[in-house]
Amino acid sequence: MKIARDRKSAVLASNAVHHRVDSLTSIVALATIGGAHIFTNASWLDPVGGLIISAMVVKAGWNNTLTSLLELADVTVDDGVKSAVRRTATKAVKGDDGKGVPPLPGAELIEIKDIQGIKSGQNYLMDVEVVVPGGWTIERTREIEDAIRARAGAKVRGLRRLRVRFTSQEHVEGNFTDEFIGSDVSPRSSPEPDDEHDHEQERVNNHGRNNHSVKKLEKTK
Repeated sequence: MKIARDRKSAVLASNAVHHRVDSLTSIVALATIGGAHIFTNASWLDPVGGLIISAMVVKAGWNNTLTSLLELADVTVDDGVKSAVRRTATKAVKGDDGKGVPPLPGAELIEIKDIQGIKSGQNYLMDVEVVVPGGWTIERTREIEDAIRARAGAKVRGLRRLRVRFTSQEHVEGNFTDEFIGSDVSPRSSPEPDDEHDHEQERVNNHGRNNHSVKKLEKTK
């Protein structure tokens, strides 16, 4: 189970739970059957033991099933992984005296604002939001992004992708939720430009075909 937690593997966790429940059910079976033979009028121990064993199996199966279903549904990662990514990202920016990592230029102006991500199998796909001054160049923010990605990739087990989003200090009120398209945006009220172009082109083509047919008919007459 320790290895399963370290590797974030649902298969290893299921195997560990199987062996654990198998051992516990053997102990419960031994206790209930032995108690029924030792004590008189203790036949009720058998169904009680059956209920205990069933409850352990159901609990273990439900916990692992729920974890796997949440993973398949792309539910966000646990707080421990988020904390690890935040810690490594902060050290990549602010520096780490113990490891001899110097701080980045202007580190006092950089802030790690938010962390989110999803789990895909044993891998993590994480997003980091970083607040920087609005006047910084793309080259400077690229240096910050490379430093965060390199350190987090080396320190956080299972981190497969790290996307860094930059926000200026003048607009810090936003978060990752503003990436979603609001429900008030209707395709009918604001059709895609390609659709408008296709409809206009079709109208022009139809108009041209109609004119050609009229001219041909007049010429025939």
